[in-house]
Amino acid sequence: MPISIGECLGEYRVLRKLGWGNYSTVWLVQRERDKCLAAAKVMTESSTRDPDLHELEFLQCMRTQQPLHAGYPHVTKLIDHFRHPPESESHLCLVTEPLSENLLSFSARWKKRRLPVPLVKHVTRQVLMGLDYLHNVCNIIHTDMKNDNIMFAMTDADIIASAADKGERLKSVDALPDGTQVTRYRSAPIRFRLPEGHMDSPDTWSHVTAKIGDVGVSCWADKRDRRSVELIQSSALRAPEVCIGAGWGKPVDIWSMGCIVFELLTGKSLIEPNTKDLSIPNIHMIMFGDYPKKLVERGQFSEYFFNDDCTPRMRFAERCLLEDIIKGTGIPDAPLVTDFLLRMFALDPAERASCHELREHKWLA
Repeated sequence: MPISIGECLGEYRVLRKLGWGNYSTVWLVQRERDKCLAAAKVMTESSTRDPDLHELEFLQCMRTQQPLHAGYPHVTKLIDHFRHPPESESHLCLVTEPLSENLLSFSARWKKRRLPVPLVKHVTRQVLMGLDYLHNVCNIIHTDMKNDNIMFAMTDADIIASAADKGERLKSVDALPDGTQVTRYRSAPIRFRLPEGHMDSPDTWSHVTAKIGDVGVSCWADKRDRRSVELIQSSALRAPEVCIGAGWGKPVDIWSMGCIVFELLTGKSLIEPNTKDLSIPNIHMIMFGDYPKKLVERGQFSEYFFNDDCTPRMRFAERCLLEDIIKGTGIPDAPLVTDFLLRMFALDPAERASCHELREHKWLA
């Protein structure tokens, strides 16, 4: 559905394009009656009809369950929803609070993509609280935790600047072969403004709020049976139990969170994003040791990676353990960092730490 800056989606006037994906486009909008800014996610016609996508249900649950829970401020809030255009109602529009740029974009602004350790700790605490809210209050498994889906809340200065920037400068008009003119808008996420103060001081970041977003491919923890061997998660952040089809649950989000923290601290992905799916279990075993036998035994895809006795098909000439990788980065408190990460990288999901256990870890103290 073509959308133009200045037009109205329901009672919201479009200011600029924030982003796009396979299922939707996202726009900065302003409610006409009170000039309140919001983000409108306009779903494609096919995703609006897709019975397997339940983003509206998840957002409604997240909004109403326990507003006093410590994790409530760290998940995206639904403001409104409606169908558009009025005559066909073919596109679902989800209106949420507007958020600033995501961690992937923000990290690119730093030398070697490494964020200050106090900020990483601050964001990690908050995201773990948000995940705890999703897991234990809403009974939701995110399934797509990654830097792209963790955003900063907007400051008052962000809001003022965004309202003033109407996005017209990002417009281009192209001509199709038949002469028809098509207007396109480049995406312009809201840039996060750095707080004043020393970047390595915890006080500098104390008022920054991180939020988990995009629950478009999430699932209810008690309704995942038919998806239990589905290849969820971005491949480089994929948990062992997902890789071999051993059934998965809430611990998959903890594994992905470990990958996120590793990348924020080191500036590098734990596993390169273009790595082939069939290589990932072997990389896991190089870093973390062999998969547990009981995990391999229940994996529907284990035959591709393991012998009948559950030993790896591939012979590893040498290992490159996480502990050695962390030591080589020069990160402060390397032993504590390693211990914290290894609790998220337990190969057996039953032994992986919970959000609460991780928040109590000494590294975050």
